[in-house]
Amino acid sequence: MNQSMKLNQPTKLNLPPESVVYTGKFKNTETHFQVYFYDDHGATLEVYRDNDIDTMFSEIKNREMKAWINIIGLNCIDTMLALGDRLSLSMLVLEDIVHVSQRSKIERHESFLFTIVKMIYQTEASGVIHEHLSLVLKDKLVITFQENEGDVFDGIRKRLTEERSRMRARGTDYLYYALLDAIVDHQLEILYGIGNLIDTYDRQLIETEKLSINLLFELRKQIMLIRSEVAPFKEILKELYDKEDHFIKDETRVFIRDVSDHVNHVNDQVGLYQDMVTNLYDMNMNYSSNRLNHIMTILTVFSAIFIPLNFMTGFFGMNFKHFPGLDNPLAIPIFLFTAAGIAIIMGIFFLRKKWY
Repeated sequence: MNQSMKLNQPTKLNLPPESVVYTGKFKNTETHFQVYFYDDHGATLEVYRDNDIDTMFSEIKNREMKAWINIIGLNCIDTMLALGDRLSLSMLVLEDIVHVSQRSKIERHESFLFTIVKMIYQTEASGVIHEHLSLVLKDKLVITFQENEGDVFDGIRKRLTEERSRMRARGTDYLYYALLDAIVDHQLEILYGIGNLIDTYDRQLIETEKLSINLLFELRKQIMLIRSEVAPFKEILKELYDKEDHFIKDETRVFIRDVSDHVNHVNDQVGLYQDMVTNLYDMNMNYSSNRLNHIMTILTVFSAIFIPLNFMTGFFGMNFKHFPGLDNPLAIPIFLFTAAGIAIIMGIFFLRKKWY
């Protein structure tokens, strides 16, 4: 599994508060807006460019429908400031939206609910993507801010456009819940993929007794990054469920509890896979140690066999003037036969002792 989940480096050192600076890696993404207008009768999609902000908000006001504004691309700060002005978002909120290292959290403001989460999904081209996502729930609007094209919301888009859709009949708080639910579901999907890889590596290790340690390090890194999102996500859902307000209706609060159960499942899977990767690492190290011990055993056996042969060579190689047997024409054959016999006898002895 390729992976693209890298720790974001801080790029806001020595900057004052309310500094709206994009700190992510998607700096070439062209900012644009996908707006889904929907009500009980249907849903339509409109796409606007960053210079169409006034037109977009005018259309939202005139239609008087519920709307999901999906903002793609956070690198254009002028556009972010203009959106903040139209949506009455403070500079601190805008700072959190474009600061991708910001921890996942939830904030209740007077006129809107602000949430930051990390969206994790997989693509064939780039592997696992770890992306900063902000959500704003405000009146009849749900606004999502994402760094780049590609997300986990295709299922929600399909449900919005279906002929009979409960999502269109419900309020925007239900759409907000559905977005959170999709994020957690894709975390589980990534974990299931990791589980399949662990099973594959486990079989490979049993069959070949050899496994690249880099593969295990990559798996552990992916698991740790998902784990880092579980705790703050649980805090977000707990606050949404426990604290009553006008943003989340009572009938939607039940679904929030269901998402919380899914997050607990993610937490359980993360713990399980962490232990499994650790076990794979230990097994791999044991196999490596066994291979090294086997090699050292063979070398030791060969060294032991050559000890008497070296003694014989040294003994008969002494430069004494008078040495019995040196003039015998059969001395060399007798020496070679004796050395071969000693080596064979010692080899059979070691073999019967199962020392190699």
